[in-house]
Amino acid sequence: MRGMVKWQPFNSILNYTDLDDILKSRNKVTKPIISKDRIIEIDYTIKEALRNNLEVNIKYFKYTSLKYIDGYIDKVNVNEKYILVNNTRIYFKDIIDLKIKDHVY
Repeated sequence: MRGMVKWQPFNSILNYTDLDDILKSRNKVTKPIISKDRIIEIDYTIKEALRNNLEVNIKYFKYTSLKYIDGYIDKVNVNEKYILVNNTRIYFKDIIDLKIKDHVY
């Protein structure tokens, strides 16, 4: 008799951590290049939204992925080069797109 064989869980080809790494790497994006004209438009839109207290929609790059946020610009820090929206610090260099949000009443 061969003795008692203990049950071993099925070990697939990939471990869970390997699968998780693959899924994370699949969602990674490279930072888009923004033209100088678009940077000037974004700058103008920031000033307009701040001056008139308008809600904005921001698309920005963070840690190999694109993020989106809606809100009012609370602060613009020119020295450290960021804006503050909903207590989220977004650096100028990471902003991909910024639009004034349309309000439907």
